[in-house]
Amino acid sequence: MKILVTGGAGFIGSHIGDELIKHGEEVIVLDDLSGGFKENVNRKAHFIKGSVVDYPLVKSIFENNKIDYIFHLAAYAAEGLSHFIKRFNYENNLIGSVNLINCAINHNVKCFVFTSSIAVYGENQLPTREDVVPLPEDSYGIAKLAVEQELKASHRMFGLNYIIFRPHNVYGEKQKKKLLNC
Repeated sequence: MKILVTGGAGFIGSHIGDELIKHGEEVIVLDDLSGGFKENVNRKAHFIKGSVVDYPLVKSIFENNKIDYIFHLAAYAAEGLSHFIKRFNYENNLIGSVNLINCAINHNVKCFVFTSSIAVYGENQLPTREDVVPLPEDSYGIAKLAVEQELKASHRMFGLNYIIFRPHNVYGEKQKKKLLNC
């Protein structure tokens, strides 16, 4: 199978790519390196430097490859800043996702795995359970919830299978490193 991992040079995406390759899958990584590092990408993956916002590029990936599955992790994670960069946030996190969803439908992708965010719930909804009604408080959470709704509509209208997961406070190996002045 061919699997597209967007954001595959980032923390979570690079681990997903590694696991898929370990299980014998062919992996294509699409990442603009704005939050990840090329050295995080498994050497056995086919790396494409670019953005999910670049529709001609995204379209060409699907036209030149039979993509079976998508793991969509590419996003600009700026929860606290998203109110101040609304257009940038929506272009990257919503329009980029819609580019992928359109191609997934048009090319009969078997399943679209979307990395959403705990930000869809907003604040003070504790304990956070899956049955809690999302009430995002910022543009980042709104964009993530909009993609979730688009996936639901795409399943209903076109049969696109999807999985959504909403990670919270992830941390580990290959995560973006901060430089310290000591």
